[in-house]
Amino acid sequence: MEKGQWLQVQQLAIPEDARSCTSGDSVRSVVSGVVENQPHHYALYQPNDEDWVAFDRPAFLKLHDQHWQIEQYHRTLKQVCHIEHFQVRQPTAIRNHLFAAICGYVQLQRLQATDVIRNCYRLQRELFNEVIATFIQAFAPNLGHLNPQFQPPVNA
Repeated sequence: MEKGQWLQVQQLAIPEDARSCTSGDSVRSVVSGVVENQPHHYALYQPNDEDWVAFDRPAFLKLHDQHWQIEQYHRTLKQVCHIEHFQVRQPTAIRNHLFAAICGYVQLQRLQATDVIRNCYRLQRELFNEVIATFIQAFAPNLGHLNPQFQPPVNA
């Protein structure tokens, strides 16, 4: 690979047992490891060689866990807090929406940390079940005539 060329990490020839390899520059390195039978590659900046000496399997697993926590943070912000779904165009309103979504995420994490809820996705799925059930119970008894009336078959 020549200087100035870009190459995807997945396309690098990384040995199975390697924990790092240089990708052109001495400070740009790729860390490789296997977690749950899946190869994982990370670009990592280490300013000096002493940091590479200390980088072992537990350090790789810690790096992988940190990466996974960041992925979960973004997923929750998007899927549960709906940070991307807003119908406003004014800069102040956009900032208010982003702030409210992040505050919602912090509140969900606080509820999980104090064992009030176990899973924010489950909370989201079940959030309106009680409200919907109450509405149906109050609304449906007056509309029983709208339910289909099945007649037994008649042989002619």
